[in-house]
Parts: sequence; structure tokens; C-alpha cells
Amino acid sequence: MDEELQKYLNDNNNNDPNTISEYEKLLQKEEADIREHISVEHQLKIQCEKFAEKLDILENERIFLISQIVRINI
Repeated sequence: MDEELQKYLNDNNNNDPNTISEYEKLLQKEEADIREHISVEHQLKIQCEKFAEKLDILENERIFLISQIVRINI
């Protein structure tokens, strides 16, 4: 991103400190948005892992209960 910013600034011969500061602020905002997206993605991954673990537990309980019902009915 920094390379693209420098390329843009060089192409437009726009080295005004205020313009550079505005671009830096925009870049920081984009970086913050990316970090937030990664954070949410990690939270969702953790939540999915918890649900998968809970699903495994429930599946094992279901199998156990079915085997208990079969034994009682025999």
C-alpha cells in the first residue's frame, strides 16, 4: 500500500503535507478496518469450533441413548 501511495503521489506531483497526511489517515483507517475484519473472522472461527465440539458431544450422547433404548427393548 505504501508503494501505491508513493506512486500516486509521484505521478500527480502532489507533495503537499496536508494531502500526504490525509492519505496517511485513510491508510490507517483501512488498516484498522482490515484488523477488525481479521478479528471478527477469528471470533467466528472460534465459535464454529465450539459448535462443532458441542455437536460431537450431542452426537455421542444420541448414540449412547439409542443403544440404551435398544437394550431396554430387547
